[in-house]
Amino acid sequence: MGKILALTLLLGLALAQQAVPNSPFVDVPPCHWAKEAVGRITDPAAVAKPQPTASLAVNAVQQIFEGLRCNNTEWSAKFIAGAPNVFMLGASKLNGFELKNLQTSISGNTARVRFQVVANLATGIFTRSGEARLNFTAEGWKTDYATLAALNLPVFPLSLSKP
Repeated sequence: MGKILALTLLLGLALAQQAVPNSPFVDVPPCHWAKEAVGRITDPAAVAKPQPTASLAVNAVQQIFEGLRCNNTEWSAKFIAGAPNVFMLGASKLNGFELKNLQTSISGNTARVRFQVVANLATGIFTRSGEARLNFTAEGWKTDYATLAALNLPVFPLSLSKP
């Protein structure tokens, strides 16, 4: 009888313990100055779904170029709709870039971002102006690949180039 009571008490104590949340920041100790902030950003209830705002539309275009600068077409593809398979080959690396937003307009779940980009490629430095068309999806803003290909930069190929 005593063993059953002890086992029940032990089981009750075990169930009363709070579960440790699954956080990608496993190395932040409870007494760390950033623990509260890390807890807020890793709380699933606090993570909101993306909203169709102008700043996020511009950011989607920015992230495409950031991915290319890192030679990571998978990252860029998260912000692109209709990218051809040849884009994923990542043949041209962007050494650096400067993106300037000229104008952003939103109508419902569509946006247009007029921008100027200075792209530093192995073949030279190119300045291009363009207008990206974006559609808002459950994952956020997606940029129409055709509007990027219209920049005529080798990082946005339409097909495999022949030597």
